Amino acid sequence: KEGVLNGVEAIFAMHVDCQKPTGSIAAHAGPTHAAVCFYVVKIEGKTGNAETPHLNVDPVVAAAFTILALQQLTSREDDPLHSQVCSLLPILKLGILLIPHLQLLNSEVL
Repeated sequence: KEGVLNGVEAIFAMHVDCQKPTGSIAAHAGPTHAAVCFYVVKIEGKTGNAETPHLNVDPVVAAAFTILALQQLTSREDDPLHSQVCSLLPILKLGILLIPHLQLLNSEVL
């Protein structure tokens, strides 16, 4: 809320850093760690038999293109000297010889 930090002289936070030796303490002025954003992408297709892919809309293919595009964002659209991470969890395809009607991508952006 507005004014919540009025009168505050200092803020301290603790964070685990795998790049620092165990048992050490480091201090930095200003922001030092990024926020995390979680989201789920829902891609809907049209289910059907894999023997007739021309009659279906395969959301797994669309998910693959989405993964590539998101990975390119972190490497092509921002300063390489700035830390950035976009993690995508595995794609799960259920069934044999069946194109699913839905594909979910679970992701986090740091």
